[in-house]
Amino acid sequence: MLNINDLHKIARTGDKSAEAQLFTALTERFERFTHRRIWEKDSVKDVVQDALMAIAKEYKQITFEKSFSAWAYKVLDNRILSYIKKKRQQDGRLVSASNPDSPFERSFTPDPELRLRLLDCLEKVHQVNARHAIILDLHSQGFKTEEIGRELNLSANGVYISLHRARKMLEICLNTGDID
Repeated sequence: MLNINDLHKIARTGDKSAEAQLFTALTERFERFTHRRIWEKDSVKDVVQDALMAIAKEYKQITFEKSFSAWAYKVLDNRILSYIKKKRQQDGRLVSASNPDSPFERSFTPDPELRLRLLDCLEKVHQVNARHAIILDLHSQGFKTEEIGRELNLSANGVYISLHRARKMLEICLNTGDID
């Protein structure tokens, strides 16, 4: 079987069989790739279809600097990121990482005394290191470390380290009332 770039070259000449093979191969690969980032089966199919439609409109006219395959995956990646951003907005979970002002305005617990202590400690963490506080907040909302890393331009390891440090600072503050 030919690779995607070879199928693309043949499909550009008008070979319908190569075109069908190309889009079948892209569909299979794109669905596996997208499923790793979006877990809802119907959404995976929608995102993949959207990417394939965009590719089908332009793949014959564009000349590629790197390869057709790289361009096709970039189209898919852009569709995935758009879907994730839209989903976050719909869920009301989008928190701007560029706004270092206090991200801690939600109610965390029904116990008013504990809530006040927690908010106080979160503010102290924020004063010491705003990035740690933002990462802690995003993680508490259910964002995965990979998503946080993309949002803040950090590696997954950087997110883990910041999250660990933020938790440690929060723990110390909750136990002692201050951050050492």
